[in-house]
Amino acid sequence: MIRQFLTFTLNDTVYAAEVSQVLEVLDYKKPQELPCPDPEVAGIIRSRNKNVSVINLRKKFGFAEQDPTSQTRIIVFEIPDDEFGVTNYFGAIVDSVLEVLEIENTALDTPPEIGNTVASRFITGIGQKDNKYIIILDFSKVFTFEELSSITTLAEDTSESKE
Repeated sequence: MIRQFLTFTLNDTVYAAEVSQVLEVLDYKKPQELPCPDPEVAGIIRSRNKNVSVINLRKKFGFAEQDPTSQTRIIVFEIPDDEFGVTNYFGAIVDSVLEVLEIENTALDTPPEIGNTVASRFITGIGQKDNKYIIILDFSKVFTFEELSSITTLAEDTSESKE
């Protein structure tokens, strides 16, 4: 089976997310900061008439901070949670967005079992293009349910306070 992935860069590494999880890609604009104890939350933006919490993926993955460039983008994800019957929306700041790739399931390798065990919970596969690795992420697993709930609640609370 062929699957489509949106590829993007973070810290000079190519990552990918299932196109089905991506709602839209936005040019970077500084999120409105909020009082939030979680340093990974950069703030909120407005997208499709919703307030969307934005996550700094560099902080989430433990990379050094970097000032936004003209290539910096915010990918808005739509992650349904069938168990709880809700859909979570959040944005993720990435260094750049590259392209949509079609990759055959058989061309994906399983992630190595040694190394970063925290990351292994959301790395679903490793692909290759032009002799470069592409790390496939499942954004429904990048954040725990509790993290997604608090991120979504943060945006909803801000939205309700403006109405």
